[in-house]
Amino acid sequence: MSNVTIKKIHTELLDIPIKRPHQFSTEKVSSKSFVFIRIELSNGIVGIGEGTTPGIWWNGESVETMKLVIDKYVIPLLLNEDPSYIEKLLKTVDRQIRVNPFAKATVEMALFDALGKLYNVPVHQLLGSLYQDKIPVRWALASGTVDGDVQEAKKYVSSNEYVNFKTKSGKEIPEEDAKRNLQIAEGMKGVSTIGIDPNGSWDRITTIKWMDQFFEAGIDFLEQPLSPRDIEGAAMLVDMKKVPVMADESLATVQDAFLLAKEKAANIFSLKIHKSGGMKNTIKIAGIAEAAGISCFGGTSLESSIGTAACLHALASVPNLDYGSELFGPTWLADDPVKEPLYFKDGFIHVPNKPGLGVELDEEKVAKYRRKEQGEVIV
Repeated sequence: MSNVTIKKIHTELLDIPIKRPHQFSTEKVSSKSFVFIRIELSNGIVGIGEGTTPGIWWNGESVETMKLVIDKYVIPLLLNEDPSYIEKLLKTVDRQIRVNPFAKATVEMALFDALGKLYNVPVHQLLGSLYQDKIPVRWALASGTVDGDVQEAKKYVSSNEYVNFKTKSGKEIPEEDAKRNLQIAEGMKGVSTIGIDPNGSWDRITTIKWMDQFFEAGIDFLEQPLSPRDIEGAAMLVDMKKVPVMADESLATVQDAFLLAKEKAANIFSLKIHKSGGMKNTIKIAGIAEAAGISCFGGTSLESSIGTAACLHALASVPNLDYGSELFGPTWLADDPVKEPLYFKDGFIHVPNKPGLGVELDEEKVAKYRRKEQGEVIV
């Protein structure tokens, strides 16, 4: 196996529609874009991965920038190298390319898929094995209206498809946003509860002002209510000992995790493989959280079954994943570019157990959603 090398790497962009418009704090979307990568080994094995992001507003990367970074800067560093030295290869990439964690996570994903297929084991066996084989999933309510969110939640609870929820917030001014979330919580009383995710758009004064009412309403958590740079403000909210505070945009690197733990600025870490540069880094961050007594939550960049499978392989090895996950990406999309989508049942998503990531591309769907270059016609 030591003679096996990386022979070829190819990337392409896909645009896949979603089931209903989704309201983020800064924009409303009706489709999701991905960069797909294939890493072919000299023995013919092909590892696949995908990169995606909520939008360039989230951390500065987009699928277009990811593709450029991989094509122009990553590929020359990996060709003809031994894929079994993943950690060494990624350290080389880190030395040559500053930041760009979403692009790096995309590459790492395909490398692990290829290596899993090479050794005939699922990726979670390469990451330290399983702690659990299924993970609870929390659905994000983002219809844009109070009634729409409440009715959507009730529909999912009645069908037992999802039983836990969070709201996408930040579109309104903080004061109105707080009131809207309390209205949603009241509308769902006796049915379920919510966490609130303002994507860093609230201020200290508003958040502190409403914290008691959030606590009385049974809000599960506040996910990144303040600017990612306001570590001191987050520590103030944690010190109130009311609603648990989750770090998301403020948590990307292992150094961020250490700082947040040191400053006592989070009760929960939102783990996302793309923002942290891959599965290995995500597991390292979970270890820092465990040492500091901090709970973890499986966040999402709204991946298809490909990226979600990678998330599962990493998160299923984390013992302090106390708040479950929001890995609903495959069911959020109107179509899934794999032959057999991941398995969801009764509010849980199950970890695939086939070699590699455990999912296989549907080439017809890939062709259908492939982004056409300017002037290109796909027939």
